Amino acid sequence: MEPSPALWHTQVVPLETDLERVSLHPECSICFNIYDNVFKTPKQLDCTHTFCLECLSRIMTTSMDPQNSKISCPFCRHPTTIPKKGPPALTTSQEVLCRLPVHQQQEEPVWLDGERLCYQRPIDIPGVPAFCICVNIGASGQSTVSSSQTRPRLGLLERLMDSKRLVIFIFLMVLLLGIVLWPLQCIVTTGSMRCVPQNLQMSTTTPSITTVNV
Repeated sequence: MEPSPALWHTQVVPLETDLERVSLHPECSICFNIYDNVFKTPKQLDCTHTFCLECLSRIMTTSMDPQNSKISCPFCRHPTTIPKKGPPALTTSQEVLCRLPVHQQQEEPVWLDGERLCYQRPIDIPGVPAFCICVNIGASGQSTVSSSQTRPRLGLLERLMDSKRLVIFIFLMVLLLGIVLWPLQCIVTTGSMRCVPQNLQMSTTTPSITTVNV
C-alpha cells in the first residue's frame, strides 16, 4: 500500500493592522461603511446584532411586513418590531457608539419623513438658518442627498424691510433703464444724442443779419 500523503493544517492569523482597523473603525456589516452618529448610527436589533440606521431603514421600506411592522435580521432572521417613529427610534448600540471618535459619540437627532431620513445640521453663524440634509431610502435604491434651508418665519418689521428693499430695487432698475434707453431714443428720433432736432439746432447756430437803412 502506498503511504497516505501528510496533511498539514495551518491557522490563518489576521494581521495586526487589520485587527486595529476593525477595532478602531467599526463598520456596518451590510454596507461596510464606518459608523457615525447621524445616518450611520449603530442600531441594535432584538437579537443583539448591530447595523447602521440607513441600512435598516432601507430594509424596512423594501421587506417589512406591513401587518406586524417587523423586520428580520439579515444574519439570523430573528424578527424585530419597528417603533412607531421608525428605525431612528430603535435602540442605539452604546458599545459601538463609544468606540467612535469623541465628536461622534453623541447621537444626533434623525427623523423619518416618508421615504427619507432627515437630519437638521446647526450652523454656528448668527442669523444663518439650520441646514437640513435628507437621504432617500425608497425602494428605488437611489441614494440621493438633498439639502434645503429651513427659513424662520419673518416678522412684520422684517417683511416691511423686505418690501422697502424691493421698492428701492425697482426704482434703481427703472432709473438704470431710463439712463440707458434715453440716449437711444434721442438717436432714433433726432439723429443726435442731444435730443435736439437738427433744423432747430441749425436755426439756433445761424447768426442773424440785420439791415441798417441809411
